[in-house]
Amino acid sequence: VIELGSGNGCIKKILKKKIILTDIVKYPWINEKVDMSNIQLKNKYINKVDVFILNHSLHHCANPFLALEKMGKYLKKNGFILMNEPEISFSLKLIQTILNDESWSLRSNVFKKKKIFNSKDPWFSNTAIAHLLFNDEKKFCKSFPQFKILNNKLGEFFIFLNSGGVNSSFLYIPLNKLLLNILNIVDNILVFFFPSIFSLNRKVILKK
Repeated sequence: VIELGSGNGCIKKILKKKIILTDIVKYPWINEKVDMSNIQLKNKYINKVDVFILNHSLHHCANPFLALEKMGKYLKKNGFILMNEPEISFSLKLIQTILNDESWSLRSNVFKKKKIFNSKDPWFSNTAIAHLLFNDEKKFCKSFPQFKILNNKLGEFFIFLNSGGVNSSFLYIPLNKLLLNILNIVDNILVFFFPSIFSLNRKVILKK
């Protein structure tokens, strides 16, 4: 199991030694330095990786087409790519504008093997990438016939807002599992009826 764009590496607390952490910045807890825009892993990983995990990291990748293509090279048959990504809804645009946090562009062509932005800042982003890639499933499958989409679900509003941030620290309210489950139900209702307004997250599962 390999995570791309591990950042603070918190997933290690759950999967422990079962996961290999990678990032473009070689923090002490990162196992291997990997540039997601041009993934270069050791030959021993070709057709051997069971799962790639990308948790809010693909939108920081300047070449998402090449990243997915390279993951397909290293994944074994029936391997999975698990992704959580921001969804560029009205609410996310509003939040990003107010906080001056991250950027987005719906004009980026993510179906070409070229960089969609040029920046040496690893935090630079386009939070519309997941929407551009997966909103039209037929277009995605035509461009990536090696993958099958098992899950492509929108969700999260209040839970997303209450996450507290990663590279920036924001106020959040600690919630127990019961309250989180209730909040999740509320979020699912809001997103079901008004996805273009309230959805802040897209969960995607791909199978090779």
